[in-house]
Amino acid sequence: METNEIIVHHATENNLKNVSIRIPKHQITVFTGVSGSGKSSLVLDTLAAQSRRELNDTFPSFVQQYLPKYGRPHVERIENLPAAIVINQKKPSPNQRSTVGTYTDTYTLLRLLFSRVGQPFVGYSDSFSFNHPQGCCPRCNGLGEVTDLDVHKLVEILKRLSEGGNTVVVIEHNLDVIKTADYIIDIGPEGGDKGGTVVAQGTPEEVAQSPVSYTGKYVKKYLK
Repeated sequence: METNEIIVHHATENNLKNVSIRIPKHQITVFTGVSGSGKSSLVLDTLAAQSRRELNDTFPSFVQQYLPKYGRPHVERIENLPAAIVINQKKPSPNQRSTVGTYTDTYTLLRLLFSRVGQPFVGYSDSFSFNHPQGCCPRCNGLGEVTDLDVHKLVEILKRLSEGGNTVVVIEHNLDVIKTADYIIDIGPEGGDKGGTVVAQGTPEEVAQSPVSYTGKYVKKYLK
């Protein structure tokens, strides 16, 4: 039977101290807390890891041997866990010019295609390269970097995902994102051995009333 919550029972991964929580489905839930508090241990090493394990179990044994292997997270059980798609903010390579296209060689084939069939003819395949003066963007010189972070665009994307029936779970420090969450789970109070507990949870307005939450302290100022 469909339920509106993901229920975690007694998670002890890394520094988590027997954490039990309920995460609302089809909403935006933001996990907050200081560095090392246990956010990633709960979201990535527990929720995402278990989801991937369960997804792998749906494939035949022959297919499973070719899939990535995930360790069993230290948690008693998780109820109503959907399949997870993890989007990591870390770049896969320190090279700023590396993209999905360059990793898969699709980029080379597309440049060749554009040079052969494009009308009117504007040049050979190098002309479509972001490493070439003629092909690169004049604004970023082919690096693809925009110095100003469009947080409002990010929030819009998260809301669209949620409105589409998806359960969105975010690890975030940016207050513009935190204040627009439907639900906040603040992990802490500190990092390492002094973290790993749920300090506060609820709507931004509810967390803002917590006297022990660092996140609540700053969100309260932001909501005024």
